[in-house]
Amino acid sequence: MDKYKRADVKGIERENERDKNYTPTKNPDIDLKRTGGNYHIVQRGCSYITYINQRIKELAQKRKIKDDAVLINSFILGSDKEFFEGLSPEEQRQFFTDCTEFFAERYGEENIISAVVHVDETSPHLHLNLIPVLDGRLCSKQLFDRVALRELQTDFHEAVGKKWGLQRGKEGSTAKHKPTAEYKAEIIKQAEQQARAYLDGVHEEVEAIKNQPLPKKKKEVAEEITSLRKDNAAYKQQLEIKNRDSKDLFNLVQEQERKLRTSEKAYRMVTDIIETYPDEFEALLSKARHKKNPPTPFHGKRGGWSK
Repeated sequence: MDKYKRADVKGIERENERDKNYTPTKNPDIDLKRTGGNYHIVQRGCSYITYINQRIKELAQKRKIKDDAVLINSFILGSDKEFFEGLSPEEQRQFFTDCTEFFAERYGEENIISAVVHVDETSPHLHLNLIPVLDGRLCSKQLFDRVALRELQTDFHEAVGKKWGLQRGKEGSTAKHKPTAEYKAEIIKQAEQQARAYLDGVHEEVEAIKNQPLPKKKKEVAEEITSLRKDNAAYKQQLEIKNRDSKDLFNLVQEQERKLRTSEKAYRMVTDIIETYPDEFEALLSKARHKKNPPTPFHGKRGGWSK
C-alpha cells in the first residue's frame, strides 16, 4: 500500500490512467503498444482530485483538512505471471472484479476513486485508489495501521485468495513494505536475471554441440562454401594473369611507339640530307652499296666460269 497527499494526486492519476500523451519515465517495463488493453473496474468520469474534493464535501468535516493529509491509499492487487497464464481474459477480469468488490464492501464503494487494471507490464495487476474514510472523516493513519493491514491481508485471502487458489502471504512477517517504484524495479531485476539465466543456458548448449560432427545438411553447406572459396581463388588467379598480360601488352605498345618515333626521326634526317646534298648523298649511297655487295672475283678457265 502507498499513501499519497494532495501534491501527489495528479502524478498518480497520470501513472494509473495513461492517456494518449503518457510517456513512462520511471518504469521501463511498460509496453505502450499494449496500453490500449488496460481497463477499469471503477471509473468516475472526472479527475481524481475533483472526485476527492466532492467526497470531502459530502463528509462535512468539522475541522479543516490539513495540507499534508493523506487523500489516497493505493493498493496493487495481483499475482504472479503463471497464475494469470492459467486464466482466460474473462476469468482475469472476474478476479479483479472480486478484488474491487471486497474493498467496496469493506471501505465503501463511494470511497473508491478508481480501480484500473494494467495489462501492459510484466503481469496483469489492479491499481485500486481509495479515499481513507473512517467514521465520516479522513483518517488513513487509523484505518491502515499495522494491525489493520494484517487483518486486511487475512480477510482478503479468506474472501478472494482461497476462491482463486492463491496462497496467503506469511502472517506476522517483519518484512517492510516496499514502495511501488522499488517493487517494480525488483520485478524488472528478476526478469533480467531470468533472461540472463536463459542466455547462459543457450550459451552452454552451443558450447556443448559446437565440436560435434555437423549434420548432413550442414556438411553440404560447408562443402559448398569450400567450393566457392576455390572458385574465388581461381578467379583471383585469372584476374592476376590478365592484369600481368595487360601490363606486358602496354609495355610492348610503349616500346613499339618508341621505335616508331626513332624511325620517323631517322627518316626526317635522311630526307633533309637528300634535299640539301643530293649529289653527295647519291655518291655516298653508291659507295655504301658497293661496300655491302662487292664484285664477285673470277678466273678464266677452259670450260666456263668458275669461282
